[in-house]
Amino acid sequence: MIRYPDLIRAHAARTPDKIATIFEGRSFTWAEFNRRLHAMANALATLGVAPGDRIAYLGLNSHWLVEMYYVPSMIGAISVPVNHRLSLDEIAATLDDCTPTVLIVDRHFGSLAQPLLDRCPSVDHILYADWDLPGPGLPPETQHYDMLLAIAGPAAGDAFDDRASASDDTMFLFYTSGTTGRPKGVMLSHTNAFANSAGSGAVYGYRADDMLLLTGPLFHMATGGRVNTGVYYGSTMVLQARFEVVEMMELVETHRITAMTLVPTMLRMVLDHPAFPGFDISSLRCLTYGAAPMPLALMERAVEAIPGVTFVQGYGMTETAPAVAILPAMDHVPGTPGYAKLGSVGRPVPYADVRIVDENDNVLPAGEAGEVVTRGPHVMNGYWNRPEETAHAMRGGFYHTGDAGYLDEDGYLFLVGRTKEMIITGGENVYPIETENALSSHPAVAQAAVFGMPDPTWGETVHAAVALHGGREATVEDLIAHCRERIAHYKAPRAITLWVGALPLSPTNKIDKMAIRARILEDTGV
Repeated sequence: MIRYPDLIRAHAARTPDKIATIFEGRSFTWAEFNRRLHAMANALATLGVAPGDRIAYLGLNSHWLVEMYYVPSMIGAISVPVNHRLSLDEIAATLDDCTPTVLIVDRHFGSLAQPLLDRCPSVDHILYADWDLPGPGLPPETQHYDMLLAIAGPAAGDAFDDRASASDDTMFLFYTSGTTGRPKGVMLSHTNAFANSAGSGAVYGYRADDMLLLTGPLFHMATGGRVNTGVYYGSTMVLQARFEVVEMMELVETHRITAMTLVPTMLRMVLDHPAFPGFDISSLRCLTYGAAPMPLALMERAVEAIPGVTFVQGYGMTETAPAVAILPAMDHVPGTPGYAKLGSVGRPVPYADVRIVDENDNVLPAGEAGEVVTRGPHVMNGYWNRPEETAHAMRGGFYHTGDAGYLDEDGYLFLVGRTKEMIITGGENVYPIETENALSSHPAVAQAAVFGMPDPTWGETVHAAVALHGGREATVEDLIAHCRERIAHYKAPRAITLWVGALPLSPTNKIDKMAIRARILEDTGV
């Protein structure tokens, strides 16, 4: 049986004094980390948390959030890391979907606790996880995480064996937006996480003696997968609450970080920062990247600026826990045979069966583009409370990624587009329907079409074409502000084209986004 708390317990027995987590100047050894998990599981059980219940965490990166990745599974419950970049309405919709019995907040989101408690009747307990005690603005019944942990006291290593979730039980719900605009909870198991950690970690080149910096948001599986990998290897995990360039470089220098993950936008921000040359980051051995394509010029610049570091690209998604394919370090070295594959996302990881299929799910030959599908121990249990969507995504036993690509004769996967309309901006996924819904709620908007536009910094930016109702007026600034009140800021358009007349339609009477985008690209000369 594969259970992540058992891995933690093993590290506590074998390397009890090795540091497991470092956050804001406080560290915990693997023995301390293990004791905290068991005490918190004891506390939650005392609060009445039952197997199958959901425990939601709304906060920035911290050792508390890492602990709450695994504590729920010890008593058969499910961890839900909440996307804190969402609006209040979107967070409430997420909680309405997963109906948690416990909501944990930190100091950054304490002001949302009462509004969410008022709107989410499933929540029985509010916990506050931070250095200070709960203060004004929090619901009066709020309990402090560490005080609960201390009161509960230690628990035997096998105290929860009879109720802990098993290998294939759902351990996490990671929420990802859907093409319908409604958030979908992706159910991931211990097996999913273990397959990714064991199978991809070796290809990435992770080691037990790594100092692993976690700087991306832990509500994303991109960084969440690194937490699971850190636990798998028993590495030391250094946590940054949120990405900020100077602090990140200070952490690399202070803790002699050996491995970390950045999206290309973050890497560009690091290299562009005037303070970058003044920091000693010579300890960095492995820099993995993903979530968006790495421009060749940026990678070449990074190789020169950070000599000796190995670059490794990962391709995947939440539903696959997340790695599907990896382009290894050897294929990033100029002059080597593999360098010609730099435009690919690498070969499928050892545990992933990856195929390219047509619209009827017939397998296509090498070099022919179709939809990327995959099956294996990395693929999710399904979407929370979405049996029809799960069945559609998993038809034929393969998860259908919605990405278009082809496998070449050497087995490298090249992406050529997305069958879904998802926009990737700075590593964040934006589905146009969410932005279109926000725009369409403005009384002056008659039609809205949202799509990605190329951008040298963000990879893509969210762009909208809007047709107004006759006799109505609205400025671009008005429409962007309207969106930002309703959805996360990164989902709002960065630019809007006010279209004269109705938006063009395709032969099937759908708004022709490709024609609109092509015209805007031509007009702007991008």
